[in-house]
Amino acid sequence: MELSHNVADLKLALDITSIFDQHQDMMDRQADLDEISTKLDDIALSMAKQQQELLNHKKEMKNEFKRRFDSFRFHLQQDVLKAQNRTEAKAIDEESKLFLHIPGHDLETEELIGQGGFADVYRGTWLSQHHRVAIKAIRITHLTDDVRQDFLYEISAMCKIRFDHVLNIFGACIEPNYYAIVVEYMSLGSLFNVLQKKQPRFSWSDRWSIALQMTKGVNYLHSMSILHRDIKSLNFLMENGVDGYLIKICDFGLAKIRQETSRQTIDSNQQRVSVGTLQWKAPEVLKFGKPSKASDVYSLGIVFWELATECVPYEELDEATISQGVKAGERLKIPYDVPPDYTSLISNAWSQEPSERPTSEQLIQQIMIASTAATEAIVMPKLLPTAFNQYDNSSIITAKDPKKPEVIPVVDSPNKDPCIYRNPRLEALINECQPCSDVRLNKQQLTDADIEIIVQQAIIGKRCRSLSLAFNEITSKGTSILADSLRSNTTLYELWLSTNHVSDAGVGYLAQALSTNRTLTKLGLASNDITSAGVSHLVEIVKNNKTLNTIGLAMNRINDQGVQMLANALVQQNTNLEILTLDRNKLVTDFSINALINMIKNNRSLKELWINDCSLSEKGKKKLQEATESKKAFKLVTMYAKSS
Repeated sequence: MELSHNVADLKLALDITSIFDQHQDMMDRQADLDEISTKLDDIALSMAKQQQELLNHKKEMKNEFKRRFDSFRFHLQQDVLKAQNRTEAKAIDEESKLFLHIPGHDLETEELIGQGGFADVYRGTWLSQHHRVAIKAIRITHLTDDVRQDFLYEISAMCKIRFDHVLNIFGACIEPNYYAIVVEYMSLGSLFNVLQKKQPRFSWSDRWSIALQMTKGVNYLHSMSILHRDIKSLNFLMENGVDGYLIKICDFGLAKIRQETSRQTIDSNQQRVSVGTLQWKAPEVLKFGKPSKASDVYSLGIVFWELATECVPYEELDEATISQGVKAGERLKIPYDVPPDYTSLISNAWSQEPSERPTSEQLIQQIMIASTAATEAIVMPKLLPTAFNQYDNSSIITAKDPKKPEVIPVVDSPNKDPCIYRNPRLEALINECQPCSDVRLNKQQLTDADIEIIVQQAIIGKRCRSLSLAFNEITSKGTSILADSLRSNTTLYELWLSTNHVSDAGVGYLAQALSTNRTLTKLGLASNDITSAGVSHLVEIVKNNKTLNTIGLAMNRINDQGVQMLANALVQQNTNLEILTLDRNKLVTDFSINALINMIKNNRSLKELWINDCSLSEKGKKKLQEATESKKAFKLVTMYAKSS
């Protein structure tokens, strides 16, 4: 307004309203005042927060000073007592020999870095040693003589353990109202926290290494007759090593102190927030409460799953639902993109029956074999022959090898693919076959590119009854094309794919197709790099397909877990399979015997089982032979023989 009056007084030929909006100016001023007010509120809140943090810090400093002063006074009194009473002095000296007693005043606690089931964990300094440590302050206020003695012996046993993948325990502080264990500090924290932060991100090479180190730690404890009882990702600690990540297992061997901590916490009505452990417990522990080495292995399997998925197990389920599901045999879903060998590792470890789980030592062997194979696959990838060669669109390219196919350009129609794949030799071989007969195309250097020709000319054109494609270079991609042709096919009775590269993924495609196929009776998949992950797809086949009577799985990489899955499915849901070949699967051991015996005794249709040249003991083979005695005309092959 004042500006308008001034313009009028000066008699300027200027319309101020055309360049200055007074109403907008008032709105802008109010917005500025509101923003300043908001900023002042934020500043006030920040100052209040800082003041509270300062008060808390002062309180912590006061408590820390009091704790260290009380510790100094306690040890001074101990020295006086030893000087006055020789009997007491001897008892104190004997106790000090059990492990290194670290005075509380020699420990400086810093920030809280974790809370477990029985202790609060602080980063700290061992002052006299100038050493960074982790201090586990146990949540108890007093110990009876009996519990104290048990505690001392437990810590004594723990301090003697020195292994690359077991957390080092330097000593403990045992003082009135302050009980703490001093352990080495691992800078990255727990595996659980690393996985949830998703930093750092792990490669599969990292995962194999971490899995191996974890298993070595568990195996060492088992070799010392120590059960962990509480294996979970929170109890594996990490730091950066020279050649990758270093992993160590912690929180073992304190059963007595866990019980006492739990009792005192309940008595004092303390409420503690901690991550539960039920997600990692084995079914037999949930049922009967009896831990064992096998239950430790089960828990390790759950951690393997965490490592693969970076997820919290059963995150959205309550404890009652988890317990009921685990006891019923339900398991976490393993994603399809997890490597087959790692899937087998998980599945083996969390088998429902304790007797069917591998030992930690056997797990180490499985991991070492699988991780070595994975590394070799990365360093020297397998080169498969391919029909898609480089070509010039203006000419026909024919390979010098008469067995090699052609890529023929087509230019007569702009709507057609400019390249049609041809394999004259393959087409000639199919053309020689009679309609509704057997088509044998073994050892023809066939690749995925040839499968469409086979589908169109052999399966559809010739309506062949048996198709043999053994000893070629067909992968899961080609298998998927074959599988699609089988969905509604009513003429093909036998499909032989031995010695190709079908893999677990290819078995998955076949499983989907055969759920609707009502004609195929024989399926040969020997020597196709199939693992227990692939067997899980085969289980779906035997559940849903009612015509298949022969499955050949010789010379694959199927292990005990896969055999157990297949055997159980054949007992419960299949009455048409007559012949099953599992020979020369070297990962099949005596852990499969019970499941196979159950299958032999209770499956009504099976007539032949080939399981020679696996890793069965003579005792295991004898048990299988005894199981067949009650079944007339049952053929069991456990000695050297070659299946189709």
